[in-house]
Amino acid sequence: MIRLRTALALLGFSLAGACRAAPGETAPPAAAADQPLAAADLAAIRATDSAFASAAGSGDAAAVAAIYAPDAQLMPPNAPTIEGRDAVQKFWGGLLGAYQVKFQLGADEIEGRGDLAYARGHFVLDGTPKGKGIPPLHEEGKYLEILRRQPDGHWRYAVDMYSSDLPAPAAR
Repeated sequence: MIRLRTALALLGFSLAGACRAAPGETAPPAAAADQPLAAADLAAIRATDSAFASAAGSGDAAAVAAIYAPDAQLMPPNAPTIEGRDAVQKFWGGLLGAYQVKFQLGADEIEGRGDLAYARGHFVLDGTPKGKGIPPLHEEGKYLEILRRQPDGHWRYAVDMYSSDLPAPAAR
């Protein structure tokens, strides 16, 4: 438990350092950046996850990618970091082209300040192959998302990282 708290504290320090305004943007007032997330923000972050699951379930890679910030980073297991919305769309498009998917997402914790938040949770992914010779897909695991409120008020994934709880494929 102490290690988890230490890790979360370090994440908080890292997030605090990431709160600087991008070039050309104005920084929020210091008081706003120190405010905990409002109930509406928590609901909007949960809605972001719901929109992701819905877009993936409908097979719409462009709608999935739209849930990410333009400069987002996607960190899937056993692969290099994917950077930018276009690359994220290509990644999810590959999966959605091969499978009809159903995602179940559950946030176990959401925390943040101002325009930056993180969500830690769990997922179940089931995929029905769209073509012959493709095996069915079942994955269970956990995720960690860093979200940023965009100028339009929507919360978008800035960093999305996930991993499986199942044994490695060779061990399955």
